[in-house]
Amino acid sequence: MTFITQKIANFSPTETSSLRLIVGVVLAVAIAFGFNWPFAFITPVFVAKFLSNKKPKLPLKKLVSIFLILTAAIVLGGVLTRFLTPFPAVFILIITLLIFWISYWNNSGGNEVIVTMLLVGLTAIPVLGIIDQRLAELFTFGFLFSCFVSLVLVMVMHELIPDKQLSEHEQLSIPVNNAPVELDAEGLPLPDKAVRVKLALLSTVMIMPVVIYFLSFQSTALLVLIFISLMAQKPDLVAGIKGSKALLVGNIMGGLIAIALYNVLKVAPTFSFLLLLFALIVGYLAKHIFSEKRTAPLYAMALGTTIILISSASAGASDADEKFYVRIMQIAFACSYIVFATVLANPLLQKLSAPTVTKTIEPDKPTIKA
Repeated sequence: MTFITQKIANFSPTETSSLRLIVGVVLAVAIAFGFNWPFAFITPVFVAKFLSNKKPKLPLKKLVSIFLILTAAIVLGGVLTRFLTPFPAVFILIITLLIFWISYWNNSGGNEVIVTMLLVGLTAIPVLGIIDQRLAELFTFGFLFSCFVSLVLVMVMHELIPDKQLSEHEQLSIPVNNAPVELDAEGLPLPDKAVRVKLALLSTVMIMPVVIYFLSFQSTALLVLIFISLMAQKPDLVAGIKGSKALLVGNIMGGLIAIALYNVLKVAPTFSFLLLLFALIVGYLAKHIFSEKRTAPLYAMALGTTIILISSASAGASDADEKFYVRIMQIAFACSYIVFATVLANPLLQKLSAPTVTKTIEPDKPTIKA
């Protein structure tokens, strides 16, 4: 153990983060796919999102408070579903306000993974509650247990593979920003209030039509709703032509990796081989995720898509092939919808947020006659 600790101590910060991501995701896949409780695939997805960012380790008290807040929010969503579904207008208004508030908090420096958990929970539970109350309760318990396991695994990974402690010389070499600018957890400047409101509105406009559709027609394609909630939390990244292309490229990359992995697993369908393949794939993607390239978010997106798609084949059911390719079509639909929603809504929000320019008329200057 001492030899391994010494080896890790010699790693660069990028190598340490990559190793933590590989071990954490493979361990999450082993636990989730091995025990296969309801909605277990959420665990490796959240572990991957937690460990693929460059934020420092969260203290234990913060993790406990996160889980308690998440539990309270999910229970609140269940209570609202049970008592307000007879009043659809009020119900939709409250869900809209909650999604807007969560999106605004996300763009104000809130934890991205916690925002994802809240968005998924507060959109999926009402939809399932309309269809079947028992199914909503099953999802609530499965979702909360998956979140709990995710937080525990993230804490354990940071303890087993800690970040390298900076020396005094390295700490003194870090530039200190004394400017009165709000910074997020990564030290990046936050947008001003008007931009935060615009981004929160854009996220809400992306999510709410899908929620209303699911509530109206009682659709069971829950993956579409979950995936749109995952992608809509960063509307500034998918807005515009370049952002839409990036969204499609990232998810196409994840879909192609999942198809290749799935077909290889059909040749050798063993659990150990599954974990080995995941270790290789996560190792390849981690090298790009923690790089300084502008395409790094695409590889993080591809990792989440791969995990979600492969989870459909882990149960070993007779209709695994059908479920796998149905999920690919659902993710493709979700990506197309996000692209369409951003292209449609972004110009409208730009008009709303554009500053009004008032034209001032200068008085005529008196002419001086010679």
